[in-house]
Amino acid sequence: MINPWLSAIKKSSFDDKLAALFFLFTTISISFFMLSGEVTRNFFYITTYIAVIYFVYITFKKDKKVHFYVFSWIVLLLGVSKVLWVALTTNEQYPLIAHHYQISGKRLILAAFILYAIEHNLHKWKISTVTVRTGIAIMTLLFMIISVMHIAVYLKTGERIRINSDAPTSGAYTFTIFSLLVMYSLKFHGLKHYRLFCLVIMTMTFGVLAATETRSAAILFTFISVCSVLYDFAKSSHTSKMIYGFAIAGLIISALLSGHPYYNKIVTRIDNLQNEVASYDAGDRNTSVGARFSMWRAGIDAFEHHPFGQSADSRNALATTFINQHEGGNPEALRNLPFHLHNDIIDTLSLQGIFGGIIMVLFFAVLLIYPFKLVPKGYEFLLLSVPVIYFSQGDSQFYNRETPYFVVLIVGYLLMLRMKTPSVSEK
Repeated sequence: MINPWLSAIKKSSFDDKLAALFFLFTTISISFFMLSGEVTRNFFYITTYIAVIYFVYITFKKDKKVHFYVFSWIVLLLGVSKVLWVALTTNEQYPLIAHHYQISGKRLILAAFILYAIEHNLHKWKISTVTVRTGIAIMTLLFMIISVMHIAVYLKTGERIRINSDAPTSGAYTFTIFSLLVMYSLKFHGLKHYRLFCLVIMTMTFGVLAATETRSAAILFTFISVCSVLYDFAKSSHTSKMIYGFAIAGLIISALLSGHPYYNKIVTRIDNLQNEVASYDAGDRNTSVGARFSMWRAGIDAFEHHPFGQSADSRNALATTFINQHEGGNPEALRNLPFHLHNDIIDTLSLQGIFGGIIMVLFFAVLLIYPFKLVPKGYEFLLLSVPVIYFSQGDSQFYNRETPYFVVLIVGYLLMLRMKTPSVSEK
């Protein structure tokens, strides 16, 4: 694979070399996200520096104007809104919130330049099949390493795992998206006989998500997996259906017979969802779900007091008062207040006010709808937009320093897959 790839690179134009560089660096950054933050950030920053230089060149030397590209501009706007909020507020009691907003904002601003370069060359750059498959091979290998490592840790300790993140939930969200990305890449751009590989990845994903004990991630991944398997099963040949069916049946039977001790905790947590909702209604609010309800109500109340934004100190003071007065002093909710309100829209509204909230909603809308206008049949973008929006309703991903630029890199990766063309050696 290496020799044909190097040969194709040498014979390609400067634009195609640049496209290959963007694609591989973006792929490496995404692939290492849950293994090494240092490697991920280094490749991300290198790519952003190249993108900024490229932006300056095409804007002031070549095109003599700035183009309006929806993805890059909404990401830039989201990043600027976060940095402006930090600049305009004083957060002495809760500096961590301001720190996260500042870092995530700066990284979003830099990531916008990557998207600008990609959108600018969407119909110009060409990436060879060998380059694409090299990137997918790196991604698949890293997925396997990350999965085996964390499943082994869970089997050894029995303790809820964190996948290179500050919380088990954050790691579960990004890992779910990463798994869907790997399976999509293998099916449509990597292998002709993809089913066995995707089935292995799907099984390992269930194992990792069970180890994180994150209910929302496990539920969403199960739903998407069942729909994907049924759709693929219906379209496959009779022989493939037989092999596929036996393989799936074997995995299900094995899980039922011997896997119960492994997945017992997450199944119990899923079963408790309804109980936690009922407990909240009955006045027992000190649960994971109950804390979210309390924080959401407190966040909306804080927004109503300051609809144009406020500092984290002011928001948390109002939220604490509300929780003590109206939510029975919910301990779990109060414990989480120094971080975020477990809902991206409510968290943004309570801090950045109505304008910040509008930008956040616009970003979600663009992520969900715009790909269908930008590229023909952009269904693959749903593998990113649906999980991101879904997880953002029960947690705060865009408070995090890392997740926002990870999401943007995947947008760029999916756009660049649309640039794939047979390499010189394959023609």
